[in-house]
Amino acid sequence: MADREELSKIAYEMQVYREEVQLIQQQMGNLQLNYVSTESAVRTLENIGKLNKQEDVLLPIGAGAYIKAKIQDNEVALIDVGVGVIVEKPIPDAVQLLKSKMKEMDSLREKLQKNLEDISKKMKGLEESANKLVEKLKGAGVQPTKQDKEVHTEYG
Repeated sequence: MADREELSKIAYEMQVYREEVQLIQQQMGNLQLNYVSTESAVRTLENIGKLNKQEDVLLPIGAGAYIKAKIQDNEVALIDVGVGVIVEKPIPDAVQLLKSKMKEMDSLREKLQKNLEDISKKMKGLEESANKLVEKLKGAGVQPTKQDKEVHTEYG
C-alpha cells in the first residue's frame, strides 16, 4: 500500500514539474521575442545615426511592417527606461542601454536554461523511482492498478 501511495506522490510531483517546465518555456519564448525586438532597435538606431538629416528611410515598426519617414534628428533617441518613462538619449547612449538590456536577457536566459536542466534531472530521478516501485509491485505478485499502470506508462 505504501508503494502505491509513493507512486501517487511521484505522479503529483511530476505534474508539478511539468507545469513548471511549461511556465519556464513560456518565459523563454517571451524573452526571445523581447531580445529580437531589442536587437532590431539597436540595429535601427545604429543605422539612423549614420544617415543625414532629411534623408528618406523605411522605419521598421515591428511585425515586418515599415513606414516611410524623413530623418529630422539623427543624434537622439527616445528610450523607454521602464514604467512608461521615456527619456531622450544620444543615440550611442541609447544603443549602449539597449545592449545592456540584451546582456541582462542573456543572463536570464542562462538561468532559465539551468532551471530546466535541474528540473529535468529531478524528473528523471522520479521516473527511475516510479519504475522501481512498479517493478517491486510486480515482483511481490501484486497486480498493478490502472493508476499504477498509468504512472509507469507515463513516467516509465
